[in-house]
Amino acid sequence: MNAKHHLLIVDENPYVVDILIQTLNKDFKITVANTGQEAARLLIQGNRFDCVLTELDLAFFNGLELTKLIRMSRLASQTPVVILSNVPDSATRIQCLEQGVDAFLAKPFNPLEVKAKLHALLRRADSPIEETLKRPVSVGMQPETKPFWLPKSRILSMLFGSYSLSQSA
Repeated sequence: MNAKHHLLIVDENPYVVDILIQTLNKDFKITVANTGQEAARLLIQGNRFDCVLTELDLAFFNGLELTKLIRMSRLASQTPVVILSNVPDSATRIQCLEQGVDAFLAKPFNPLEVKAKLHALLRRADSPIEETLKRPVSVGMQPETKPFWLPKSRILSMLFGSYSLSQSA
């Protein structure tokens, strides 16, 4: 995993931010926004982040609105978003996941669980399969070697060669 992933932390509580920075600063380059508006401004200005970790209940511009902004952006639409919240009801968590949030962690949280979740999301985002899919592929067919071009009787004998087909009279 790249030790230089850029993480945006959005939380109004300086105590929570401090705990997250202490836990994550060795593995991530961290930018902190104290409000949803500040985070939105950073994104609109074109700042790129590999992951966003945000509180749900932010004043004026909450974590779900921030997620919607990220999903609408051409540059950041694939950025993983993790929400931290003390909202107890599952309906809110479900709504967040349906609106594009990648993970929802309840407060109080274990900082090491947050770290593990971020690494898991970024591991998927950095998947070499995605890079492979971006490369152009050349495809060719040799009709003479494909059963697709063979007569039907030959295809059936290839499929059912070990079976004896009896004809009923």
